[in-house]
Amino acid sequence: MSHYGPRDAERLTSLGELIAETDATLRRGVPAGARVWPTGFRALDQALTGGIRSGELALIGGPHGQGKTTLAMQLARNVIASGGTAVVFSYEHEGHTLLERLISLEAATATLDGVPVTTVRRAFETAYDGAPLAELLSGLPGGPEALAALTSYGDRLSIHESSGATTTLAEIQRISHELAELQGQPPMIVVDYLQKVPLNAGYDDLQRVAAVTERLKDTALDLGAPVVAIAAAEGESLGAGRRMRAHDLRGSSSLAYEADVVLIISDKADIVSREHLVYDLGNAERFHAWSVVTLEKNRHGRDRLDLEFAKDFQHGRFDPDGRAVNERLIDDRVITS
Repeated sequence: MSHYGPRDAERLTSLGELIAETDATLRRGVPAGARVWPTGFRALDQALTGGIRSGELALIGGPHGQGKTTLAMQLARNVIASGGTAVVFSYEHEGHTLLERLISLEAATATLDGVPVTTVRRAFETAYDGAPLAELLSGLPGGPEALAALTSYGDRLSIHESSGATTTLAEIQRISHELAELQGQPPMIVVDYLQKVPLNAGYDDLQRVAAVTERLKDTALDLGAPVVAIAAAEGESLGAGRRMRAHDLRGSSSLAYEADVVLIISDKADIVSREHLVYDLGNAERFHAWSVVTLEKNRHGRDRLDLEFAKDFQHGRFDPDGRAVNERLIDDRVITS
């Protein structure tokens, strides 16, 4: 029973059989537990005791504009860069938009003055001279390095431009299983975002979210891979004076039950305690440069942990060198901008 393999749909195993299978697996030099997929963010991997595991459902939530897609894409990129595979089901963005972000991310990873996403986009939109991609990127800081990196792992990252009308759970499962057979290993599955996955008529919003969440978890178990899904918030949770929590996610009860990992992204300046702002007004600007990623749920380790990562949104990424938050945070914002 390899840790890379999918789970049988139904199986009755005695403890004796399980011990024997585990022993046989270990004797083959294969880990007997779940496969661990490092996120590439050291502080987060430490909290997750290595990373996200096969069969787990990880949710990413947060107010609008806080970098949920950025974090999910960077997780997928880090898995790819370390030799894994991934598939992104994007209900929000075209594949070309994600390519622009990946070029900028890789350029910034390779050089200190990597090309911003907006510059990549502008170069693509104004290129009328028939120059090939390599030539177009050759004049951009970090462009050649970015193209080399993307080319090296391009066959292991698949992007599906998904439709809220036709890209069903069955389609996600079919494509993911086909990729696993083609590539010889199951891909990390990224869904952006969960509430847009269509389901048959007859469900209200809460029932639909519950059903989609449950089936995404089943997909992770059946395929033997992690599923990372972005989750939208309830509208009323996004107003001033609120720190978003897991219970603010749309369909929160089912999400909290099925998910193994829940990450909530916040702007640090929005959730830091007042004493850090009133005595040093410059802190507000400095804090806006950081995002707090709160580990709200962690089935295999410590939760309610606040980590901070520097934003580098101009390059479509977070700085992976995060750390624990030292300042006191609040549940609700004390002052608003």
